[in-house]
Formats: sequence, structure tokens, C-alpha cells
Amino acid sequence: MFNLRKYRQFLTKNERNKVYLRKNNASGKVIADSKFKTKKVIFKAGVSVPKLIARFKNEQDLIKFRWEDLEGNFVIKPESGYGGEGILIIRKRGKWAGEWQKMNGQIIKSYDLKLHCEGILAGKYSLHAVPDRVLVEERIKIHPMFLSLTRAGTPDIRVIVYNNVPVMAMFRIPTEKSGGKSNLRQGAMGLGIDLATGITTFGIEGKGDEIYRIYDFGKKKKRKVNGIKIPFWKEILETAINCQKAIPTLGFMGVDVVLDKEKGPMVLEVNARPGLSIQICNKAGLKLRMEKVDGITVRSVDHAITLAKYLFGESFFEKVEEKEKKQTVAPLEIIKVKIPKGFKPLLQKSPIIKQGKHRVVDVRAKVDTGAFRSSIDRNLAEKLGLLTKERILYYRNYRSSLGKHSDRPVIGITFWLNGRKVLTAVNVADRDRLRTKFLLGRKDLGGFLVSAKK
Repeated sequence: MFNLRKYRQFLTKNERNKVYLRKNNASGKVIADSKFKTKKVIFKAGVSVPKLIARFKNEQDLIKFRWEDLEGNFVIKPESGYGGEGILIIRKRGKWAGEWQKMNGQIIKSYDLKLHCEGILAGKYSLHAVPDRVLVEERIKIHPMFLSLTRAGTPDIRVIVYNNVPVMAMFRIPTEKSGGKSNLRQGAMGLGIDLATGITTFGIEGKGDEIYRIYDFGKKKKRKVNGIKIPFWKEILETAINCQKAIPTLGFMGVDVVLDKEKGPMVLEVNARPGLSIQICNKAGLKLRMEKVDGITVRSVDHAITLAKYLFGESFFEKVEEKEKKQTVAPLEIIKVKIPKGFKPLLQKSPIIKQGKHRVVDVRAKVDTGAFRSSIDRNLAEKLGLLTKERILYYRNYRSSLGKHSDRPVIGITFWLNGRKVLTAVNVADRDRLRTKFLLGRKDLGGFLVSAKK
């Protein structure tokens, strides 16, 4: 463990409590101390949050609830908990009725779930040691990049926001030691994040033991803690800023953001008394950073991100920015879709051409930033040989505006957009009546700017 006092303007707990927590009014603390109130307020402001399954105000609500109706993938938490205490994460149903499996594989019975909820109602994990309420929320579908770094829980990003400006951030990774929770005090890992690029810098485990490598389950080997690029970084910062705009009486706050693989950034909770271990992850002091933005009039969300980028960005951010300079795409683009080896496309037009060593065909695509995932017409997918059984990754259930349910296949494809290779999963839909047979969703537009001109 190393001493952070050698770093400039390290913020101590006493300074945090005496100076910066005074920026938080009582009304803001009341909202932040209740996960339910936080959810309502920030959702109304347009910030995405996990779906609420149930809320128990008393034992009568608990008795009436039918646990057997749940399919798994849910989280039980105290409404006014603190420091990750009392949070129970359920991965899926167990082998037998009335059994559930936790993130570490341990089996827990419905009776134990009820006992845990009774403890929450009694105030066992309450911030103020008074009777509490229980929230049952959906567990988000972990982003693939995050899934490769842990098998014990759901990683999240903690962003500290002061005066509407992100001043520091860390990537929190749960471990078996932490019980699947992202709290560093319980044994989770924390990686500092460069605010300008969203790239990790340093790492610690628990209360401050420095680490240099982390196991990657996807590559099945260890990788450096620095150099990990966090997806949707700008959107994460925007989400954190919008949380403070939704609760303006909290001038100093921590925002915990998770990445859902379909819905993008979602807020788990807002903290009115954020911990200070984030300084160790970043090897930087919070006090100096907050002094730099104190009193600045922040004009907009973009202005806030620009301030964070140029005031607190690491020395390498300009090189990264130059390397990742965004290309512009028009509302309609021609993409080059890779076709399976040996397959002859059943198309009258669009001849087979070469993209390096690959065989591709040109496909007209429409950019739709309102859609998260890209989609391809069913008939076109069949003609290109992309809808064979071995290429279908899974099926996703959809509900139409008329209330009808249907299962659509999701297939893995490779295409090139403006010379950039994109490997992705796309939905297969019926687009026979539409002129464009391929829809480009925002998931596959990372690094591109969308022009309004055709």
C-alpha cells in the first residue's frame, strides 16, 4: 500500500466533510440516500436506470410477493443502504424449485431471500440505522467487454461530479472476495480512468494494494490494468453530468454507472458522500481538481466534458485523440458486407468484390441513431448466406406496438464502413417494404460523426 499524501492536494476525509459536503443541501441528501427517490428523479430527467421489479414497504408486501414468478437475473438491495451493504445479486434460478444461484455459484433458497429482505426492512443495512424498504431490480445484461474481466458480478464506473464537471473517475471490478459487489472496501478492484479518453491508468485492490495486471477471461490470460478502453465514454460522462443537473442541490456527488450491452449507460445510484479511494486509483488528489472548477460557470454538458478533458486529461490524450479522429458518415451509406467463404450470393446486382483477402458485396445502409443495434433484412441475409444455423448467435423476443410477440434471430456479421472494419451482432428483421435493407444503429457508429447532409 502506498501513501497518497505525496500527491498534490490529496483530499482528506475531514476536508471532504467540512468543506465539500456542505455543497450538498438536505433536500439533495434525502434524494441520494433513497435509491427509490433517486431513480424517480433522474429517470424523469431522461437518465436510464435499471427496471424496478418490486418494492417492499413492510412485511405484508413481502408476504404477498411471488418469488417463483421471477426468471432470475435480479438484485435485492436496501433503499437507504450505504457502501454496498445488504445488496444481494441473483444470477439465475437453481436446479430445483425455490432455489436461486448467486454470482459466485452459491445456492440460496427463497426462504433465505425472504429472511434477507426482513433484515433490510428492520434497518440492518440502513444508512441511518432505522427501518428501511426493499428494492428488487433487474440485473443488467453486462457489456461483453466488462464480462471478460470478471465472473463475480457487474463492474461499474464511479464518476465524481463537482460544479457540473466530472473531476475524477474509476472503473470498479467486483471479485469473489467482494462477494460480487463493486465496493473497494469489501475487496473489489479499482482502476483509474483518464477523463479525456476513457482509458484506464492505474489499479488497486481492496483498500489500496496496488495491482499491475488483471485476468482477462476472454483472452484467458492476464493483461495490464492500464490501456483498457471504456466503451461509450462520452455517454457515461454525459449521464453523470445529467444526474447532477437533475439533483442541483448536490454540488458534490458520486455517480455509479453500469453498461448494459443493449441499452448503454444506466445509473445504479447517486452518492452524496462518495469515498476517497478513487484518488488512489488515479494517483491524483481530488482537492486540486475541484479547486480548478470551483466557481466556473458551466454553459452546457459539452462544455463540462471539454473542461474535464483539457483540465484533467492525462498527457497521452492528444495522441489518442489524433489517432481516433472521427470520420463523418452520411444518412445513407454504402457498406461492404463480408460473405461466407465458398458461398455464392443470390443477388442479381452487387457483384462480389475484394476487401483485402475477403469477399464482400456492397449494401445500401441507412443510419439510424435512434436504434441501438443494427439490423438486416431477412431476405437479404438469406441471399448473402448469413442466416445459416451456425451463424445465428441467439434469438431475441420482441413485442410490437400491437402487443404481438415474436422471436428474431441475431447473427454475427463483418462489414466495412468508410474503410473501417466492424465486427458486430445484428438483428434480422422483415424490411421488404423498405428501400434500405440494412439499418446502422449507434452501437456500430462509434468513432463516426453523423452528418445531416446526404
